[in-house]
Amino acid sequence: MTLLESLRNKNALTPQEITTFVQTLLSEDVNLTEKVTLLEAYTDKGETSEELFALASELIQTTYLPQPKYPGSMCVCGTGGDGSNSFNISTTVSFVVAAAGVPVIKHGNKSVTSKSGSVDILKALHVPTTSMSEVSSQVAMTNLAFISATQAYPIMKNLQPVRRSIAKPTIFNIVGPIINPFQLDYQVMGIFDSKRMAIVAETLKQLGRKKALVVHGAGGMDEATLSGENQLYEIDNGIIKHYTLKATDLGLRYAPNSALRGGTPEENKAITLGILDGTDTSVRRDVVILNTALALYAAEKAIDFQDGVIQAAHLIQSGQAYRLYKKMVKEEHDVYIG
Repeated sequence: MTLLESLRNKNALTPQEITTFVQTLLSEDVNLTEKVTLLEAYTDKGETSEELFALASELIQTTYLPQPKYPGSMCVCGTGGDGSNSFNISTTVSFVVAAAGVPVIKHGNKSVTSKSGSVDILKALHVPTTSMSEVSSQVAMTNLAFISATQAYPIMKNLQPVRRSIAKPTIFNIVGPIINPFQLDYQVMGIFDSKRMAIVAETLKQLGRKKALVVHGAGGMDEATLSGENQLYEIDNGIIKHYTLKATDLGLRYAPNSALRGGTPEENKAITLGILDGTDTSVRRDVVILNTALALYAAEKAIDFQDGVIQAAHLIQSGQAYRLYKKMVKEEHDVYIG
């Protein structure tokens, strides 16, 4: 039975078949039509936790064996694919979390399913991505480094045309935030599909995260939102538990997801800077505070979510988050290549 037949029969793939799947999609010798057909078949089948772990491990090992490590590091990243066109919440959150002293190594990409991916807004903000060789020194200076997925995994450029040929999110929306090239201690991963939360949580556990949160926002977003019950899977030293959280229970305002919409990279830049410099006190600030609180809790900087909210608000109001952004621009602007 061929790999494609196995996928169409909804069979679980063996580790060797996962290796073949990855090698086929990344090969320069396989035509685009074959790759699209294969990825569509996998997307239709869905993945098991064993497959997702094998797929993530296989992709990481194409470039990093062993993975580099920065003590106490975390990533705050969503899968995308939720269709909300929200502003760049997790990128904005990264500045606030780093201002709290958490080493943040954010792994992101250009937009595939939205108007502005994390790399797109960074370009607008004049904050460059950091080369892998410079990540540790950058984090030591600012507690924050942004890594471009295509720079971290150059071979993944072969996958971009395949993803763009498929109109809906694929397994690579799920796996992208998981394959940060650094071996992380902590992570907050937003996910657009609530049915996959348990699988992703199990994968993060197998990858050795000390503490992590998998988040599915109310209304289907890949961030915690203000519009109702957010679903969370928490991984804490190998123990996984599931619960829900409302922003209003933490003293934050209710708002529909439509209030969080963004636009072009320039429009999202204005939103991010307004929140960081304190001039935007709308519900967009509240959603950044909420997601920062989750990250601070996951990174063991906050004792609970309420403590995280208090810390996040202070980091913005005191100007610490905005000063960290300015430091990133000041130290790196001269080497920025637009």
